Amino acid sequence: MTLAPRIYATLQHLFMKGIIETVELREKPEREEEDKRTYLLTADGKAKYALRMDTPENIAMSEQLHKAYPDSLLLPNVKYADPVKGYLVQPYVEGSAGNVTEERGSEKIWLPLIVTELLNRYETDEAGGKWGRLTEPCSSWSEFNERELSKARENLNGLQPAEDCERVALLLDPLSEAGGKFLLHGGMEARNLIFLKQELVGVIEPKPTVGPVLYDLVQAFCSTPDDLSLEVLFEAYSRLNEQTAGQERLVQEALLRIYCRMGVCAAEQSAELDEYVAAWQFWRMLLPEA
Repeated sequence: MTLAPRIYATLQHLFMKGIIETVELREKPEREEEDKRTYLLTADGKAKYALRMDTPENIAMSEQLHKAYPDSLLLPNVKYADPVKGYLVQPYVEGSAGNVTEERGSEKIWLPLIVTELLNRYETDEAGGKWGRLTEPCSSWSEFNERELSKARENLNGLQPAEDCERVALLLDPLSEAGGKFLLHGGMEARNLIFLKQELVGVIEPKPTVGPVLYDLVQAFCSTPDDLSLEVLFEAYSRLNEQTAGQERLVQEALLRIYCRMGVCAAEQSAELDEYVAAWQFWRMLLPEA
């Protein structure tokens, strides 16, 4: 593997600069996705740091997000970022990813925590005209939503009624007005939520996004199929400082994101797809008529 010499050279560099002490490298990446690899560094047999290697653009965006919200208890700080943005080092967040069902706690508890400890710290980002993923920017929030729905339509083709997608598409117009524009974590997926003894202790692996706070809230809400109820969504929203949406807008946002989440599960052949489909039977009754 050609990457190995680079890793060991990186570790030596970090040690010489006094950023890390003597550590051991777990050869197999703890996480691996396309060009991104996250390695676990241990000291005295205990996990100590996470070494994340990614494209310079993704590293720069992640560093920007962590610098923007240094006071959040849920975002691990950046101990060191490579000047040429090839990697960054963060303290290891002990716990289990939320995609392990038995490890995550009740959404009624951890979703409001995401609101109070992260979302309520978000700041407006009015610079430039970019929307959506900063690595794949869109000219408007509407364009971002259309891209997301297009992916879901393709992934769910033959798995869900075409009529459902047509009715979800009717939501694009009312959801086109984003309202406030914020720098978001953007990666509110269950596998990026870290739990220790069923308590949420960290949110990792951001996909920096510019958009309304409501996006991260609803993404976190539908990141697991456990309790996709109006009660859980409305209660978490009541803790949000940036309350610019009524219940109808919340429901519209949830309908779009749950449908898109089913598309992601279909693409990944996730075992949770059946649970999302079961939950969708309630939510689809709230769709506008085609």
